[in-house]
Amino acid sequence: MDNTYSYDGNYIATCEHNGFLHFSSNIIQKEAIIEMKKTRNKTKINLLKATLFGLIIFGMLALAVTASSTYQLTLAKGTDVLTVNQYDDADWKSTVNASTNPSFWFEGDTNIAGAKSKTTILGWNDIAWQTWDAFISLFMSEYFSFEDLIIILNIMDNIGYNETTINANYTDSYNLWYGVRAVWNFTDGAYLEQPSYTEDILVFKDPLDFKTILDDYNTIAAELSGFIQLAGFNFPNLTADDFLWHFALNGFAVASPRPAYLTELINELGCVNVSASGSTLVFERSGETNYVVEITYGKEGTISSFTVKDVGESVIFQIISTNSEWIFYLILVILVACGAGLVAFIVITRRKPKK
Repeated sequence: MDNTYSYDGNYIATCEHNGFLHFSSNIIQKEAIIEMKKTRNKTKINLLKATLFGLIIFGMLALAVTASSTYQLTLAKGTDVLTVNQYDDADWKSTVNASTNPSFWFEGDTNIAGAKSKTTILGWNDIAWQTWDAFISLFMSEYFSFEDLIIILNIMDNIGYNETTINANYTDSYNLWYGVRAVWNFTDGAYLEQPSYTEDILVFKDPLDFKTILDDYNTIAAELSGFIQLAGFNFPNLTADDFLWHFALNGFAVASPRPAYLTELINELGCVNVSASGSTLVFERSGETNYVVEITYGKEGTISSFTVKDVGESVIFQIISTNSEWIFYLILVILVACGAGLVAFIVITRRKPKK
């Protein structure tokens, strides 16, 4: 008999067994496919979650300005370009000073709209100053020429006012980040090959230090005035407004978060005609008439814009910088938009029906 058509029980069992294996194999394959799809979906969901989480964290780090309990340095090596965005000579002379132009504050062709300057931050270091260091660096070098400074220091030493005695009598110390940058003067032409000069960048770690520094200076200046007046010199007594104005034009930079830093600085100094608004210092000044100077500090803590306005809010003079905060937020918006596009692509790809 042909075994193919045999009803032998072993054959039937064998057929049933083979059918079960084939059926089981199909089930296993289908389950594997389903599991692979689930895994792919989970991977997409996890990627989506990771992308959204990354965007949220980046936004929090970029936009939060009051979360830090201590101030942080935000200087970065690189070159910053400043441009004279606007200048009205007639308004300057009728409002600020009839015999000067902006080059009185910024060297070079700052009286020409479109003129540019560049600064390159070369580096910085953590240092500690004693009272003598602050006295010489912030005040003496600001108000006296190098030749006059040598004469005054000699007079001071002869009457017992030298580094050793001043630091012994005024024992405060100040921690700061001390940076150096190369500066090319404003020009409406090509930059010189070499920088016009180098300049200090001073970022005090504690804005409350400024009050102590100013008070100690005024005390020492009062003690010395009688002696140096005999040689034809005089130490000016400085108000908080005067001190901050001169410092703002000569190397002052701020730590982050900038709004909190500037607010604490203004409140501690007790300024009368200077206020802080966000990352901007607002100086109310008087020249030919009253005017306002707004100095905004960008993401690196250095000047990002410098604007002179009359009392009617008309702009007389303005410098803007590549360190401007709006550029930072433009980059942030671009990054967020790219992230949103990536998320949309993942969602659309996930929902697209399979052929």
